[in-house]
Amino acid sequence: MKASSRTLFIIMVVALIIVVTSMYFLEKPSFKGNVSLGVEFNAHAAPFWELLEDDSFEKNGINVTQVMKFKTGMELAAAVARGDIVMGQACLGPILIMIDRGIPVKIVGKIHDGGFALVVNPTEIHSLEDLNGKPIYTPGPGTQAYFLALLIQDKYNIKFSEIKSMPPQEILAGLTSGSIKAAILPKPYPEVAESNGLRILLESSEAWPDMPGSYIFVRADYLESNPEVVKAVLKIVEEKVHEIERDPSRAIAATASQLGVSISVAQKAIQSIQWNTTIDIHQIQSYIDFAYSKQVIKNHYDAQSLVVRVQG
Repeated sequence: MKASSRTLFIIMVVALIIVVTSMYFLEKPSFKGNVSLGVEFNAHAAPFWELLEDDSFEKNGINVTQVMKFKTGMELAAAVARGDIVMGQACLGPILIMIDRGIPVKIVGKIHDGGFALVVNPTEIHSLEDLNGKPIYTPGPGTQAYFLALLIQDKYNIKFSEIKSMPPQEILAGLTSGSIKAAILPKPYPEVAESNGLRILLESSEAWPDMPGSYIFVRADYLESNPEVVKAVLKIVEEKVHEIERDPSRAIAATASQLGVSISVAQKAIQSIQWNTTIDIHQIQSYIDFAYSKQVIKNHYDAQSLVVRVQG
């Protein structure tokens, strides 16, 4: 090979290497940082289930080091207090309880409203009036289900004999076995119960149209040191919420897969939740006022102080 030809060949190879390398770095998202996430083990976390299944976090330069799928607010609070979990999704009740216990978290986004239902044994409970003098089960004080039970008493002039606490999976087992006659549960547990012969007597949207649902929380110290990661997570979660509003099919499939429920159960659950990313301070304040009036929280907070508006 002549010198000129050899030189031309080398130049072409080098140019090709440069082009391929450039394409790789252009397509590869810039690394934003690490994050550990906590999410509820239910349909409220549908946007996260879809994001985890299609590797969206990684594709957006976010390295998720841990995903905690918590079943109770106590599990979440302990993990956030230790610093094991720095960001995630939870209903407003557990977030408020964390704050009231001195765990430094802030609300930075919203996922949905509502998302609960009253489930009963149809052989014994035919109407709301039949619940008078009977116990009802919820996942515990501070949860939206607990507050919904209190609101149902006030709104429909019903007096439960007791509001008992138990993890959602145990409540579901009790409903199925017949030992529990009535319960308020987050989606999709009501639909799972319904598929086993129980009855959804009342949707949360019927009893409490403005009921707050899930929000995105973050530890204050993590937000301060990793604002770009928080913005990135918030952005892609909100995009998924809007996608669910337009077409929930992918979220339904991901939720069914992650929770181990049927497509029909996941579909009913997701389509009954009011997906909404707009943070309403007055809605949060009303919930705080209600929680304080029922002595579930010790301190009466200004909702504005709990929310941080993260600019994208």
